[in-house]
Amino acid sequence: MLFALERRATRGALTTVREQTGASDAEALAEDAHLAEGDPRALRAMARAWEALDATPANEAMRLYVKVLDEEKPNWWDGAATEARRSNRGMHAKGGMEALPEAMRVERGRWEFLEYAGTKPTARFQHAATVAGAKMYVIGGSFRGRFMNDTHELDLTTSTWRRLKTKPGTSALPACAGHRAVTCRGVVFVVGGRFKGPETSAMSVYRMETKDDGLDEVEWVKIETGGDEAPCARRGASVTMVGEHKCIVFGGEDDERRFLNDAWILDMTSFVWRAVKAPGGHPPESRAEHTATMWGQDTLLVFGGTGRSTKCFSSLFALDLVQHKWIEVNPRGAARVEPRAGHAAVLIKDGRFWVLVGGGNNERGLSECSILDLEEMEWVDRNDAFLAPPIVGEGMTLCALSTRDGMEDAVVAFGGYNGACQNETQILRVPEDFPEHEALASDENRAPPVSTSVLRDDKSIERDDERDDEHASSPASALIDFASPDKPAATTFAFGTDASVQAYRKENVELRRALHRMRNDAQIVADAHAALRVRCEDLERGLSDERRRNEDLERKVAALAEQIRGGLGASGSFFSP
Repeated sequence: MLFALERRATRGALTTVREQTGASDAEALAEDAHLAEGDPRALRAMARAWEALDATPANEAMRLYVKVLDEEKPNWWDGAATEARRSNRGMHAKGGMEALPEAMRVERGRWEFLEYAGTKPTARFQHAATVAGAKMYVIGGSFRGRFMNDTHELDLTTSTWRRLKTKPGTSALPACAGHRAVTCRGVVFVVGGRFKGPETSAMSVYRMETKDDGLDEVEWVKIETGGDEAPCARRGASVTMVGEHKCIVFGGEDDERRFLNDAWILDMTSFVWRAVKAPGGHPPESRAEHTATMWGQDTLLVFGGTGRSTKCFSSLFALDLVQHKWIEVNPRGAARVEPRAGHAAVLIKDGRFWVLVGGGNNERGLSECSILDLEEMEWVDRNDAFLAPPIVGEGMTLCALSTRDGMEDAVVAFGGYNGACQNETQILRVPEDFPEHEALASDENRAPPVSTSVLRDDKSIERDDERDDEHASSPASALIDFASPDKPAATTFAFGTDASVQAYRKENVELRRALHRMRNDAQIVADAHAALRVRCEDLERGLSDERRRNEDLERKVAALAEQIRGGLGASGSFFSP
């Protein structure tokens, strides 16, 4: 009804449109065919509803449109109220776990290196990772310019890594990088990417099939997609699940190194592509290596990425999938969000908070995390609410494990490049009071995102953990607290090794916080020093120019003096007799 009223008010009667243009109903509705989602019955219903309003005046159709909209969507005209109603609540109700695996139940708010069995994947970045059930899969990627096609499985219940091999005679995944992995109804798919081997003009889609007989085998089946149009092959695009059986692809970089800003929807049941036509709004600049997520049921958010001339972005755009309209979003909050590309992002706390981690800006790697509150559409103004893992870089992946009630979250980080490719598996259990908790920085094992960083190996980490456990569990006398009546009641004394351990730990936490503040202050001073250095260089250039002008002026004065002396003549007078 809303569609028919809007068309009657803006384009006139359907009968008149037919007579004036000679178009059929399908041709008259071609611009709006996407609303029917390929269902011819829905398209016929739209035509009948429009035709039924032939005798309704345009101004009456407009009045009825607003009346129906007011009844269905009160305060629809209030943009702020409409945005505030968008929510991801309940997104984990079907796909979440009953409870987090035991291996994920580490100390809250602190990154830990996973203690695993089996053989972990080799170092890589620009790989793909996704969670299906109680398993996480790491697929392909790049190492020193070499593309990989291996598939690795992490059993989140037993913390066991294993490599899945392709059985001879079955389909294998071509070596690829810059692809994305998504899980649809428990099945893993790889979408897009750059492949080694025969080039293809269309975007590739592969389905992963594993054996249920306990064998370490996998088969990758290439999906033959359909549709009147299809996206071209690309890498660095974002691939986001929409509901239970669709995914949306945005942007990327094609084989000609051209950056893209088109959007496509793939039905994961029929595997038919449909272009998202966006005639209105302000589309984002073409980009790749960005991140995207759903905001509510029908809006896609896109952040960051890189485009032409290696420009990095810090802009946030929203694509309304109903109206097919782009909107640039300006979240509230004083937090400064740096431009970045090649970063990873994850939704936590029942889809309310979108956390951005890692990446770079073509000048340096970024270890600062940014958090966007999607319900308030506001940047969280606390740089310690979510700390980056000890090893962070570009092209890393983040996967979230959430319980069905949306109350428990754990994040698994893998791989990345920070001057060298990495293959550490790092886990974080999100605090209950996130983002208001007091985060503890793991400064002693945090590696800076530069090539000179010294990374700790597994054995050194295990030795440190053993020493900590041994120290914390040593026998101690009972802890005695008392207050002297002659002294303030706040004065307490504690005896025993446990008390000393607690005191040292408390002091260590305070020192870490002080160090974190000092690092922030040092960064501010460094930025001011850099600005001052630039100003000094400008002044030096200006002084050098002045010196050159003075030298030119002195030469001119000397030449003029020679001319004057030459014109004086023998009489010593400048004027001739």
